[in-house]
Amino acid sequence: MKNPHRFLSVAAIAAALAAPSFTFAEGDHYIPPPGDHHPDFRGYHKGERLRAEDHRKEYVVNDWHERHLREPPHGYHWVRSGDDYVLAAIATGVIADVLLNHR
Repeated sequence: MKNPHRFLSVAAIAAALAAPSFTFAEGDHYIPPPGDHHPDFRGYHKGERLRAEDHRKEYVVNDWHERHLREPPHGYHWVRSGDDYVLAAIATGVIADVLLNHR
């Protein structure tokens, strides 16, 4: 072997390039694997549309009054993730309001 240091350098670079990258730019969000999703409303804003998986029946809040939320207007419902709530249009998922850490 002519130069063992060069071989080690090439091997180290190849290993680094083959390893998956888990760095995210500011504002990027972790995307969970399929079947392991729970909504995170911190990335949502008024006027945006909820992803279909965040707009499922198991997250809809029917006891809005007991949770100290205002009555949703006709055609809207509250959707929950922990202490975070989104008021979204039932038909389209367009967000009318986002409440974070609402207790």
